[in-house]
Amino acid sequence: PSHDMATMSLNMALKAAVYRHNDDSMMAYIADKNGFNINTFRSSLNPTTPTHKPNIFHLEAILSEAQDGRIMDSICAIHGNAAWFELPNIEVSSQADYVLKIGKLAKEQGDLAQSIAAAIADSVITEDELAIIQKEAYDLIRVASILLKMAKNHHELTGE
Repeated sequence: PSHDMATMSLNMALKAAVYRHNDDSMMAYIADKNGFNINTFRSSLNPTTPTHKPNIFHLEAILSEAQDGRIMDSICAIHGNAAWFELPNIEVSSQADYVLKIGKLAKEQGDLAQSIAAAIADSVITEDELAIIQKEAYDLIRVASILLKMAKNHHELTGE
């Protein structure tokens, strides 16, 4: 398994949330909206710039604007024993939506099972293997929570 399937560092997740190749518009928008100097802000998100590091205000501004799950994955990894769930905004769901979500649930479950099988094949679960298993387990929980929310919404619309 490749390491890039594992969780990014918080610094890398912050950069990834706003970085677009040859396009500073997201970074500029966040800087402008929050009164950050664009050059200082850009430097703080560049891991090769030793003089600037992102701060708590950068974290809050980026997370609020980008709502990038990789940032939450990273924060949960730092905590070590936490998970997060993005609560879905689900409108009226068609049967096709359910079928697609159930398919995604089956895929996530398959991915998780394959990663665990591959990890224990040599009787050792490495740090990287464990990180991948943890991420896939949380993905599975997220998809299951979306299905539950869809069912609750459907019940509220059609149930007693």
